Amino acid sequence: MENHLGLLRIRIIRGINLAIRDLRSSDPYVVVRMGKQKLKTRVVKKNVNPEWNEDLTLGVAQPILPIKLQVYDKDTFSRDDKMGDAELDIVPFIDAVRMTRYKNIPNGVIISRIMPNRQNCYSEESCIVYENGKVVQNAFLRLRNVERGEIQLQLQVRIIRGINLAIRDLRSSDPYVVVTMGKQKLKTRVVKKNVNPEWNEDLTLCITEPILPIKLQVYDKDTFSYDDKMGDAELDIVPFIDAVTMTRFKNIPNGVIISRIMPSRQNCYSEESRIVYEDGKVVQNAFLRLRNVECGEIELQLQWIDVPSSKNL
Repeated sequence: MENHLGLLRIRIIRGINLAIRDLRSSDPYVVVRMGKQKLKTRVVKKNVNPEWNEDLTLGVAQPILPIKLQVYDKDTFSRDDKMGDAELDIVPFIDAVRMTRYKNIPNGVIISRIMPNRQNCYSEESCIVYENGKVVQNAFLRLRNVERGEIQLQLQVRIIRGINLAIRDLRSSDPYVVVTMGKQKLKTRVVKKNVNPEWNEDLTLCITEPILPIKLQVYDKDTFSYDDKMGDAELDIVPFIDAVTMTRFKNIPNGVIISRIMPSRQNCYSEESRIVYEDGKVVQNAFLRLRNVECGEIELQLQWIDVPSSKNL
């Protein structure tokens, strides 16, 4: 039998940079669930940065269940469109409430800090604070399963050069690189008759959850037939994204090596790759060996770009 603990007030304040589900905007509202309890906010018309400022009250019982949020776009003649979801573990908050019942906590004390990671939906540090006799937690949650929301992180991939690429014509090749991530697809220009081409081209990818690997495919451009394959490589960017996240919450000195990635049979690195904090930016230089081909490497660089005003809920 459930053991009732008390009532929890959750204030849905606002959404930021939500997804567009109509022609140019959306009509968003939030559904809040905890177990069998279900509450929702009002609909805000034609606004991807809505302000609700609505208080919803949930009963908390043992076992303590997470709060689940789902954002929808209200439609009149069809089913409401999904605009992403998030989940909030309230156990740390309940633990803080219990602590204040048995200890004399001064006003304004931060009881607990929760850092964002890949296991939760926080987009920045969340503090649980004792204020005026109440336990309060403010949080920004990133939305999952949606193309926009929270951090919209843009990743700049600089394709620098190819080294000792395969010959696909008589004596040389006309290489170019196709970069894909999920449904995103970009490519470099063609460099004529060169197996050591220099592109130095910047391609920009949008990062969403779940974080997908970058896939590179090198081709030889042909005029009268299909372009010939010249090898492929794959790059796991999770270590890079983790490094970006770390720099948001720690004071990192310039020039610090945040992470080192060694080549192995499980990755495509041909030598050690370092993720470095330089001049306020996280940068990774990498040499990738091409697979499914007799020879060749690609040199590239990763660098992040933050999109302003990109935190959710």
